Formats: sequence, C-alpha cells, structure tokens
Amino acid sequence: MRPKINFLRLILFGLVALVLSGGLFAVFYLMFRQRDVSLTYEKLGIQANMDYTVSGNYLSYASATDLVQVNIADTKKSTITHLDNGAIDGFGVSSTMTAAYVGSSLQLRNFDTLTLNGTIRGVACGEGHCAALRTNDISGLDSIVVFNASAQAVGNPIDFAESKVVNFGFETKYGREMLWVICVNTQASLPVTTVRLYDYNNGGTMSYYPSFYEQSIERVYFTEDSVFLVGTEDIIRYSMDSSRERYRVGIYGKEVMDVTASGGTVRFLLKPRGSSNQHTLYTLALAEADAPNTTMLTVYVGENIVNAFLQASGIRIVTRTRMISYTFSGKNSPSADIILSYPADNALKLDESSFLLVSGDDCYIAKRQS
Repeated sequence: MRPKINFLRLILFGLVALVLSGGLFAVFYLMFRQRDVSLTYEKLGIQANMDYTVSGNYLSYASATDLVQVNIADTKKSTITHLDNGAIDGFGVSSTMTAAYVGSSLQLRNFDTLTLNGTIRGVACGEGHCAALRTNDISGLDSIVVFNASAQAVGNPIDFAESKVVNFGFETKYGREMLWVICVNTQASLPVTTVRLYDYNNGGTMSYYPSFYEQSIERVYFTEDSVFLVGTEDIIRYSMDSSRERYRVGIYGKEVMDVTASGGTVRFLLKPRGSSNQHTLYTLALAEADAPNTTMLTVYVGENIVNAFLQASGIRIVTRTRMISYTFSGKNSPSADIILSYPADNALKLDESSFLLVSGDDCYIAKRQS
C-alpha cells in the first residue's frame, strides 16, 4: 500500500527551506561584503603640519633631531637617522638610501656630513646613487652633484649654464637607475623646457634631450617600455629605446593626480586645473603603442573631493566623510564605499591598499582590508 503524500506539507517545507537558505545567503553576503569594505587605522607619531613624503616604501618625516622613515608595510620596522645639524631644510629617501641637507651641508645615512659649494636646493635618492641640486651663491647657476652609496662623488657635476632646474628625481623600477631632470631656459625670448635623462647603469650617459617651446613639462612617468612627459597642454609618449616621439594627447585645462600601468595600458587620473571644480575627475587610458587608442571618462562626485588616487582595483576618492570607489571604467561600486572613522582634511596614497589619512592634528595609516 503506497503511503499518502501530503503535498501541502511538502510545499510548506520547501518554502521554509528556501527562506532559511536565502537568510543564510544574506548573512554570508553581508559578512563578506562588510569584510571587503573595511578599513583599519593605525595612528602615527606624525603631526599634520610636518613635512612628509612617500618614497621607497617609506613614509618619511623630519623631527627636531631625527629623520624618521616609517615602514608602510610594518611600522615596527621603521628607521631613524640622527641628524648631526639638528633642523634641516629638506631630505630625500629611497628603499636603500637616505640624505638630508641644510644650507651647504649634506648628510648621507651612516656617513659624515659633506660640505658642498653653494646652497643645496634639493636632494633625490635612487637605489645606489644620490643627487644633490645646488645653486652657486655668486653666479646663481645650478648644478647637480651625484654621489654613490659610499658618499663618493660620481663623475663631474652636471652644469646648467642657461637653465634653472625645476624638478628632478630617480627612476629605479625595472632594474634601472635613471636620473631625470626638468629644467627651464629663461634666457630665450620664450621659456624653453627641456628634459634630461642620465643612465647610471651606464656611467651617467645622457640618453635624450627633448625641448618644449609651447608648454611646460611638469612631471615624468616611466613604465618598462615608455617615458611619459606630462605637460600643461599634452601628455607625450616616448619609447625607452628611442628619443622619437610616439604620440601626444591633449589635456589642456587638466592636471594629472596619479598614474598606473598594467597590461600595455597606462591610466592617468586627472582633475580640472585650479580649485574651482572640486567635484569632477577624469580617467584617461592610453595604449603603449604607436597610437594612443585614447579612452577618456568623466567621474562626477556629489561632494567635495579631498584627494583621489589609483589603486590596484580602481579609483579611490576621499571626501570629508567617505572613501568612494569607482572601477576603471567609471562605474561606482556603492557596496565598496566606506564611511571614514575620522573626518579627512587630507589624504595621501601610500601603496596599492593603504593611504595616509590626515584628520585635524592626527595622522593615520588607513589600510583597506579584503
């Protein structure tokens, strides 16, 4: 005799199971979604009014007697360099070198203080070299002196007889040790901007020397295959193996905030030049090829932007109260937006998952958890 089947009971049982499974799914979803968008905060011994910089996996700042390099990945492994002269005018750091200066005195970590002719205006550190920009106190001419890791001068000083150096630094990715220098010749009827590159894997050989008459060059970005010069009107691409210009893309009225490169595509994050518009950003994707294959997107944020930068999975926008996330294609991900635990007065990208949050007089490393 077949048992009787209570179809109503089966239907009710199925509905209950569906509701329970849906509830469990919702719980797991909320748990993982919350985990995906969480931030941890670590308070640092840095005051908001201090001068600090990010370089070589360190967040560095100068106290009254020391140069402190906070290891971003592990703050317990931070490095402190005692300054012989106390207060300093400026400093430069990399993952392997540290230099600080005041007046004409230059101090490299673990070495005695060096005295240079003229007034030092800036320093930059690579992996194996340090460059110091000095200005002659009598002639007013600029020159750069390069030192190796043993604090010995390398070659002759690099002189700039008719130009003033406006920016310089080292490119050390992809096994390179490249000193780049942006200088402006003000002797001509119109200012002429030039970019010099010196290869210290090959004895400091100058690799190329482009000049620009119609605009100023503000920044230099490197990838494995390219050099991108960011000007006031254009972004210009050169190949690393040639000084020939590959292409240029107009960015008039905009300025670059951050750059990232992956898979043959270089993405620039831009904002309107000046401070009149604090709600709009742009992403510009360019191909590392003979043609740019340009893709420009506009991102509008309905609140004032404190700062914005690019990280591994997209665009991070810090406002006074939130960190807002967009994909590289310009789509907002509301589930990835985060309410900040402290109101943001400033924000500074540290690496692919963390940033420096400045709130009032306090500074925190805010790290995204995933």
